[in-house]
Amino acid sequence: MEYIIIWSRIRSLVLALLVVFSVIGQHEAAAKVVEGDMFPDLSNFEFDGEVPEIEGKVVLVDFWASWCAPCKASFPAMERFYQEFKDRGFEIIAVSVDDSASAYARFAKSSGATFPILRDLGKKLVATCAIEAMPTSFMLDKSGRVHAVHQGYSGKKTDEQYRKEILALLAED
Repeated sequence: MEYIIIWSRIRSLVLALLVVFSVIGQHEAAAKVVEGDMFPDLSNFEFDGEVPEIEGKVVLVDFWASWCAPCKASFPAMERFYQEFKDRGFEIIAVSVDDSASAYARFAKSSGATFPILRDLGKKLVATCAIEAMPTSFMLDKSGRVHAVHQGYSGKKTDEQYRKEILALLAED
């Protein structure tokens, strides 16, 4: 009987330690890609879809999901920005976190977007960037450094912030 009690306490301690290490690991992951960091090299990840050439461009990398209403709401605005600034060196890469290839494909087709839409196979880029909210976007300068991180989409307010950042980054040498 004593053996069972001791084993139960050891098991509880081990489980508690696992929870603590899990929380620590999540905290470390949440701080992996922040403003000022170089964005991960996209050639190190596997995607459904083709990664465009982004060297020397201002890039908005947007993480989205087909089930996310704010994500869906952001696509028309991103398309307008893409059309307005693509010839000046601006690129958008929309990265789906969808598990379902068919849900991803259905939304990508119905969105009307002409910018590249990819699906992160295995969600390794999502994990590297520690995406916690949908949508989350990273505005990158021409060198690939993270200029700003945006969580969520607030319509006109987010659109105004994007425009301000795009114009400022395109003006930089």
